[in-house]
Amino acid sequence: VDGVSTTDPQAGILGNILPVGEHKGYGISLAMDMLSGVLSASAFADGVHGPYEADKRSGVGHFMMALNIEAFRPLAEFTADMESMIKGVKQTPRAKGVKEIFYPGEIEAGSDATQRKSGILLPQDTFDELNSRAQALGLKRLASEIS
Repeated sequence: VDGVSTTDPQAGILGNILPVGEHKGYGISLAMDMLSGVLSASAFADGVHGPYEADKRSGVGHFMMALNIEAFRPLAEFTADMESMIKGVKQTPRAKGVKEIFYPGEIEAGSDATQRKSGILLPQDTFDELNSRAQALGLKRLASEIS
């Protein structure tokens, strides 16, 4: 709050979290706020409210971008460089107790692959609700129940 660093989580929720990467992180954070907040006519800066402020509308906006990689460079070269970059990230020395460094989307991709093979695990109440709605629509029940 008031631009002063804190280690108090309650005070931290009331302020803004410092971006990772100092000035570069600040630049990326500001650009993302411009694209997902200002461009989408959503809230931005301190107008966005988090999940711990249930009495306030979040105002969060979203931004999605698609790029044609081949408009920049050959796809094979890009892919090789991305694989090299990811290998470097994965081989970065880790802090004590950290088993693995993940790149953005890696955990989700692994979960997707597992669920496509083993099925999607749902909480029992969600499973029951889906079956109830399916029955109301005259559809088949889900294949198996959650243990």
